Amino acid sequence: MDLQASNEGSLTVGWLSNWKNKTRSAQPLVLHQGPPLGNPRILFVSHEATRTGAPKIILNILRHFHEKTNANLQTILHSGGFLAEEFGHYSEVDCLNVPREPGEELSRRIRKLCTRHRDNPPVMAICNSMESRFIAYELHQLGIPITFLVHELPSSYEDNDYHQIYDCSERIIFPVDTVREAAHARVPVPCGKDYVVAQGLLDAEFGKSIEGQAARKQIRHELGLPDDAWIVLGCGTLDLRKGIDHFCGVARTMLAQNKLNRPVHFVWVGEGDRWTHSPYHYVMLDVEKTGGYGHVHFIGERDDVQPWFVGADTFILTSRVDPFPCVIHEAMAAGLPVVTFDNSGGAAASVSDGAGIVTPYGDYQAMTDMIHMLAMQPALTESIRATARHKVHVRYRFDLYANKLIQMAEQTTRCRLSQTPLEIEPRHGAQEEIPAAWRRAA
Repeated sequence: MDLQASNEGSLTVGWLSNWKNKTRSAQPLVLHQGPPLGNPRILFVSHEATRTGAPKIILNILRHFHEKTNANLQTILHSGGFLAEEFGHYSEVDCLNVPREPGEELSRRIRKLCTRHRDNPPVMAICNSMESRFIAYELHQLGIPITFLVHELPSSYEDNDYHQIYDCSERIIFPVDTVREAAHARVPVPCGKDYVVAQGLLDAEFGKSIEGQAARKQIRHELGLPDDAWIVLGCGTLDLRKGIDHFCGVARTMLAQNKLNRPVHFVWVGEGDRWTHSPYHYVMLDVEKTGGYGHVHFIGERDDVQPWFVGADTFILTSRVDPFPCVIHEAMAAGLPVVTFDNSGGAAASVSDGAGIVTPYGDYQAMTDMIHMLAMQPALTESIRATARHKVHVRYRFDLYANKLIQMAEQTTRCRLSQTPLEIEPRHGAQEEIPAAWRRAA
């Protein structure tokens, strides 16, 4: 097997690009040249390496540990994806590519990975997403302390799934009270294990690399739209959980009642199944049959989504279940007014206090009315933009979230990991801006 040196100072497997394909057999992806072997070894677990919210969160945590601590870092991916190579920039990486279920093969591989460095075994693991629960169970059987990040709402999981996570974890961290309360109502969380810590904006510079008018022209030119077109943006995987049918339902309602005297277009960034009988197939069939064809655009993934957030006019979150979506923070950072459904997750908390608008769940007419209002009341829109930008950069800072995880890791490992003092509260005395996310849940 050929190895090639990367710019990040690690040795990378020559066929690294193949690891973006989930079907590859498991082999060591990256032999990372990190700190001295005597330093504590921390495992990071992700169920996949796609460009979706949960993998981006754990990748950002990994990057922060790489920059701020002297720990040796090791990542276990249950399956691969586009971001696998980037995980390799900051840690040693292995991709299992076995079924996401318990089994002897999973047990064997986890034991092998955890004993590879016999003189420096893992001292703890940070497991991200309910989908990592099977790996977490195996790590627990090996006596490795686990901090578990639960991002999901319980509608897609069984009671036993929660019992398994609670039993194998030292700490269980929820991103927002909504998610913690839903989990606790389903299966009570053991006292003393649960924390609520908001992860926040993944990239503090998001929305700053392109000027507003330039972004507006760029995205309209790409779609062949007139300069005055009003663009309503959505973002996520093409599935029913993200509510692409609701998105198109709002589009149909808006297009039938357009009061703006200008063209209105609905644009969705993100990819997913497009085969016959997929959700996408049927929602587009609805659009075509109701005269919206040409005004609803599913443009797929983009390497850089910033122009779409900066250059659009409104962002709507139409998810059925979305615990604490990263795209909301990106919209807020870009100054893109957000309209979201209530009772679908933590988005309503993000845009509270004038940082966005919340409408009744599934109410297409109410969401349409709010889009019209934003278009026709520019002073209100500017107020929302300013409030959202301030809130996301004060309350939802990812560095504070990651610093808190480092602090917790130091408590677990009983050793100093950080190389410099860690900021875990907002600067400039803005203590009152910390949401309930910073308290330890009772």
